[in-house]
Amino acid sequence: MNVGEQIRRGREALGMSQADLADAIWVSRNTVSNWETGATTPDIQSFVLMSALFGVTIDEMVKGDENVMARAVARDRNRLLVVGTGVSEPGVQGAGSKRVVAAEAAGARDAGAPITLAMPEPQGSVVFGNYERIDAVRAGMPEFRLVRTFALFSMSDYRIENGAGEAVGAIHRGRATFDPVYQLRVPGFERVQVRREWKPGEFRTVYTIEGEGIGVEGAVLGDEFSIWRHGGLIAMVTALRSAGRPVFRIELEDEGVRPLAFGVAMMFLLLRDYDRHWVRTSGE
Repeated sequence: MNVGEQIRRGREALGMSQADLADAIWVSRNTVSNWETGATTPDIQSFVLMSALFGVTIDEMVKGDENVMARAVARDRNRLLVVGTGVSEPGVQGAGSKRVVAAEAAGARDAGAPITLAMPEPQGSVVFGNYERIDAVRAGMPEFRLVRTFALFSMSDYRIENGAGEAVGAIHRGRATFDPVYQLRVPGFERVQVRREWKPGEFRTVYTIEGEGIGVEGAVLGDEFSIWRHGGLIAMVTALRSAGRPVFRIELEDEGVRPLAFGVAMMFLLLRDYDRHWVRTSGE
């Protein structure tokens, strides 16, 4: 069975149309059609997202077509996503078991309903990534919001407010060479930085996380990823099916670090939206 047939069977098993799959992994319907007919092959990130969505390994997806991954790497090597410094890998040092224990503990203490967040359209150029306001609600009530306080070209500052409108942190968006850099400051915690950069000598794009012992497990461009602090689970982020703008569920697992966990999740969602608009153009 070739890759195109694997993709078709995978999406049909989930009851998805080509347009549904395209929306879920940020490509056009025509791109999915070309993959299924064999006219083109997916890029690396699309393989990662589809394997997570279909519940199969990438090896299972490309079985029967030995050259497809070589072609994908050769064409798309500058778009490989690698989560960098300070990140826990699934299965390494018991990360999976820690996640189960943490999830059970969170369920036992009943942290409450998850937060739901819909990403608005950015204002101006997608390279600048400016958003006037992003609201996160829980059980129909405001829980957190991101409010822009300053914007100049690719630089912007955001205030993180709680449901009462009180400032509980801040996010600064700058730029290193071309790619965006986000810095989070929450009182009582170290500064946390998430940086996206192109490594020309390694032919890959790298996301690095620094500060406060923060790590990420899972694909930040996929359907679900978790955020850890010093080995403890503090947040789960899940992409929800939506016909409009991207919608996410954020479950904050540690009451003591809620603003910090929300701020880290927001930095990744801002970068994710940047990739959705700017990077995901291959195979068109």
